[in-house]
Amino acid sequence: MKPDIYFFNPTCELAVANGSMNFMASAQLRRFENELSTLPGIFAGPEDIILTDRIPAQKFTDQLESAGFRLPTFKETESALSDPVFLSGEKGFLYPWGWSPAAHKLLSPLKSGCCPEFLDSPVAEWHEIHRELYSRKSALTILQHIINEQNSDILLPYSDLPEICTSHEQIIALQQKWGKVVVKAPWSSSGRGLQILRPNEYNRTNRQVITGFLKQQGFVVVEPWHNKVHDLSFQFFSFGNGIIEYRGLTSFSTDHLGRYVGNFIQELPPDLTPELNEFLHENLPNVKQALLQELTSSNYSTDYYGWLGVDALIFESSDENLKIHICLEINCRFTMGAIALSLRTHLEERSIGKFRITNGKEGYFAQFCKEMMNKEPLIVESGKIVSGFLPVTPTSPESSFGAYISVKEMKELLILPQST
Repeated sequence: MKPDIYFFNPTCELAVANGSMNFMASAQLRRFENELSTLPGIFAGPEDIILTDRIPAQKFTDQLESAGFRLPTFKETESALSDPVFLSGEKGFLYPWGWSPAAHKLLSPLKSGCCPEFLDSPVAEWHEIHRELYSRKSALTILQHIINEQNSDILLPYSDLPEICTSHEQIIALQQKWGKVVVKAPWSSSGRGLQILRPNEYNRTNRQVITGFLKQQGFVVVEPWHNKVHDLSFQFFSFGNGIIEYRGLTSFSTDHLGRYVGNFIQELPPDLTPELNEFLHENLPNVKQALLQELTSSNYSTDYYGWLGVDALIFESSDENLKIHICLEINCRFTMGAIALSLRTHLEERSIGKFRITNGKEGYFAQFCKEMMNKEPLIVESGKIVSGFLPVTPTSPESSFGAYISVKEMKELLILPQST
């Protein structure tokens, strides 16, 4: 079997916004990419290849394999892309975390050896439509269509639909209409590129940041702040031929500014309120179907090949009823939700877990993992994780960023049945 090639570039949205084939992220973001560059190994197959900043230590790979993971081959990116033997070898698909002009330039030496299916796919070359698929404007179009067609009282009300703004005056007008609002850059991810404006407050820092968004990206998306109850992400896969497949549901968590923190590995956490559990049971199958139908009829099904993550929000309305913001954003790339789905297959049925990304000063992650592995020793039965702590990115002495899972055994799990 021909190996697929994976590459971790979570700054792809910034690269798309920039548009240059020579885009380079900030030093801090490059460090984040480098120190988590092995992460695609979680869902790659044992025949595949991961391009990484550095080859992970044997101790790390042994640890993952003892927990039931069948790991791919890791190759150092710079040397791999200059190795004529590797470049000329037969390959399957190229899978960066997300495509951009810069990703195409970096991986272009590999294309000649790729399979015909990849070369015929919509992502074999960069097209202008791809820039639009990454934009929050495209997600807003999907949201508008669903709300217009579904006419459901559990969905975000039409009066609260996000709006496109190109000036500070337009933003202030929406602030006066809605009170607390969220201003979002069109191309950003994981809760970055957000500014939260409180009622009647638009300070100098907010104005400077938003001015940057407007100058660099042309517009912003503004929506009212919602009383959040729960974050969800629906995972899909587009085959680029008009077919989109539903892959699963994940729940994730964010900090107080809306920035991504981590995922629950199971579909739903075990501590949902009865009211929320009932709401999800009753409405998620229809919500999933509405998203699938709308995505299938959109350019996402014909002009893109790969994973799609649609983030949604359960919130409490002013009249204290639960509602769902069905399409906060569409992540046209691999997602941490896809990681969570893969990790789910490594847990015992009686176990639940959390996937988290953390950071601190240099050396923080290695020390944190050492303490947690002593506190929560890993227990594996028949190749499945029952409980314990496991780093899923290398714990090198200089690392400040890292990813891990923490698993606990439960006698009873609150897991939503898979919808059909």
